[in-house]
Amino acid sequence: MSDDKEPFAVSRRVVIGAASAAPVARGGGGSALADPAVARCAEWMALDAEIDRLGLRWSDLETILVREKRWERMTPEEREELLPSEEMDAIDKQMEPLFERREAWLEALAAVRASDMHGVAAKLDVALRVMAHQQGDGYDLFKATMEELRTARCPSCGAPVCQR
Repeated sequence: MSDDKEPFAVSRRVVIGAASAAPVARGGGGSALADPAVARCAEWMALDAEIDRLGLRWSDLETILVREKRWERMTPEEREELLPSEEMDAIDKQMEPLFERREAWLEALAAVRASDMHGVAAKLDVALRVMAHQQGDGYDLFKATMEELRTARCPSCGAPVCQR
């Protein structure tokens, strides 16, 4: 991971993830949009996906330990001796700076002004992802509205406003 504290300083893994999110940053004709909010949102979504991937791996390892090794009955010393536990510790260490980076990027993203509907839709998609983690008041309304926005078309270019 990059140690750069500057918002949107990305690691190689996040760049690869952002490239996979490229459909979000494309217009109807396939050309990249000029709105910087779209690219920033794709980078944030890729970072969030990396955190999810690591969290799922940690969960898989925990499930293996509980099922096969009766981890819940082990002492902390016994847990330390298990190889999956070492990988879980490594994941924990890797995720902490990612959580901090995701929060910093989210704050920085609020300051990035969308210049068209594609950028607005991308920012709303990030907001929906944040809300999905919390499932608080307004989540269902916001989710339904995003589904409507995903089917809307840009009146200027005819491209889908939000592609995901």
